[in-house]
Amino acid sequence: MNKNKPIAQNIGEEAQTILERAKAKAQEAKGVLKEAVGKTTNNSKLKTEGKVDRAAGKVKDAAAKTKDAARDATEKIQKELHKKH
Repeated sequence: MNKNKPIAQNIGEEAQTILERAKAKAQEAKGVLKEAVGKTTNNSKLKTEGKVDRAAGKVKDAAAKTKDAARDATEKIQKELHKKH
């Protein structure tokens, strides 16, 4: 959390990341479910949709993690620069 930013902005950014990751995990779970139902019912279209949803959820989760890490790294650099001045 960046102490140079207003608390509300920090909380908003954290909440945004949590929401993005939750949506990604939900999409992954939906994909797992679709894939399982597709396998059980021998429905190749549903099985494929499940695989796509699962993969998309994983990509979105990775993107949210990367965004969060980039924000943290930027804040750390700004903090170090602020100490020097």
